[in-house]
Amino acid sequence: MSLLLTSLALLALAALARAANQTLIATAIVTDPSTNASAFECWQLAAPFTVSTGAGTAGAATLQLGALANATYTVLPPHFEGGVHNAPFPQYVIFSAGLAHVTLPASPGVEAFVVGGSQGLIVAVDTTGSGHNTSYPSAEQTIAFQVPFADGLVPDHTVLNSGPCTGSQIQSS
Repeated sequence: MSLLLTSLALLALAALARAANQTLIATAIVTDPSTNASAFECWQLAAPFTVSTGAGTAGAATLQLGALANATYTVLPPHFEGGVHNAPFPQYVIFSAGLAHVTLPASPGVEAFVVGGSQGLIVAVDTTGSGHNTSYPSAEQTIAFQVPFADGLVPDHTVLNSGPCTGSQIQSS
């Protein structure tokens, strides 16, 4: 095998090993069954990253997010106030731009800031209970994708801790 092919094979093996040890974590908004109030949890999704073999992404880390239903693209104006509400259905909310500030009326002082972009994924599953408040305090539009889980089935996950996640959403184990 040529030196170039050997180098490419070693790079592919390194990418596979790196992807196999990576998982996704995300802040989830849940309903605490003991209080019927919305709360934050830090979730680690059970599905691991794999290495893509698809055209245009071959060699990149990819993650299947589970069975998903219809998605909604939402443009929120600057300084928008979403008010207290529950998640309309169990879903991912992906913020691609802007800033979301999520607070819990039943837990004053507990909050999460979600910056649009590579760290912009949250899970909203508090379809019952006291609800949460989402405001959009930046001077720019916030872009959000609401992506419900097919049949309301939440993907397998582990609760890492109560409260919002901190740090990178891609974790190496």
